[in-house]
Amino acid sequence: MKKAISIALSVLLIAGVFASCSGNKNKSLIAKEFSDEALIIGYTEEVEPFLKAKGDGDAEGFIPELWAKIFNDVKGDLKTYRFEKVEKGYMLEDDGGFFDKDKKEYSAGLLMGAAHKNDGTFNEDYSFTEPIITNRIIAVTKAGGSIKTYGDFKGAKVVVTNDGAKKALDANKAVASACAKIDKNEDVKAALKLLDSGKADAVITDEFSFNPLKAGDAYTVLEGELDTIEYVIACAKYSGWKDSINNAIYELKSPDYNDKDEFTPLVEKYFGYNASYFSYESETDK
Repeated sequence: MKKAISIALSVLLIAGVFASCSGNKNKSLIAKEFSDEALIIGYTEEVEPFLKAKGDGDAEGFIPELWAKIFNDVKGDLKTYRFEKVEKGYMLEDDGGFFDKDKKEYSAGLLMGAAHKNDGTFNEDYSFTEPIITNRIIAVTKAGGSIKTYGDFKGAKVVVTNDGAKKALDANKAVASACAKIDKNEDVKAALKLLDSGKADAVITDEFSFNPLKAGDAYTVLEGELDTIEYVIACAKYSGWKDSINNAIYELKSPDYNDKDEFTPLVEKYFGYNASYFSYESETDK
């Protein structure tokens, strides 16, 4: 059964396959602009650094640049692609396709961008690649402080920086119940200043916000994490797309196929640090 999904920050990769539609005044326009040789990459929101639209079917960001690098390896008979905005709740591979306000019809093939595992029925509805981008929920303490592990939170004054951090802390009941006080401050820099001044003993935040490369030596990130959000490219159940994309990213990352790793610098360019734990064993290496 096809189910609608509501992923707030999702980017849909839409295959340009168009069903016939009697009475559609724009049918000839659709056939002219989009064919079975074109790939329509749809997005529900512009989510940086994943994607930002530039207009006229173009976009910039991590997803567009990654896709440009691997498109030739996964495109099959497709010749080109473009970015088009679609509505939230789009049903992947829904019968009849998608009609936008201009009556353009699309048949979805993949979900990309800020779509992540463990969200609703996502895992049951789709097959998906290995995690491409990973955002960990972490605990940050002042370097040299008394909290060195998650077992040291007894009586601690803790600041959480967003709902995801609060949810992850609450889910780890042993850590949360040990805290003397839990406050929220969505400004990560302000939260770290509380840590600097001794008004907080630990900050629970996400790695995207903390950006370990820019944090310097003043802080310590505790070993382990409270939660992990893994961003994937999702495909129709049992689709061969997932293996093709996994292989393409593996080859982009592996120096065995290139003079150097081209994937990790791309991740660092957009996320400020290596926000990827992508790990995949190709068929040739098994």
